[in-house]
Amino acid sequence: MATKLTLSINEKVIEKAKEISRRKGKSLSKIVEEYLSAISNKETQKTSSVEKLSGILKKRIPANIEIKAAKGNYLKKKYGI
Repeated sequence: MATKLTLSINEKVIEKAKEISRRKGKSLSKIVEEYLSAISNKETQKTSSVEKLSGILKKRIPANIEIKAAKGNYLKKKYGI
């Protein structure tokens, strides 16, 4: 279902976008819709990837660990301090 959307966009940007839409043979609405769909899909993929990674880390890091202290200890060992 299509819904109307009103946007405020710089005049020069609109002129360039209209020219691109003519060259591509697509309406400006269709180009904007495809762009918004692409970035929303990309954002969803990022979110799910981060959730997967955080799930992996939660399983491997003990709950009672102090992250800053552990990092400090690691760096001290690495650099022989």
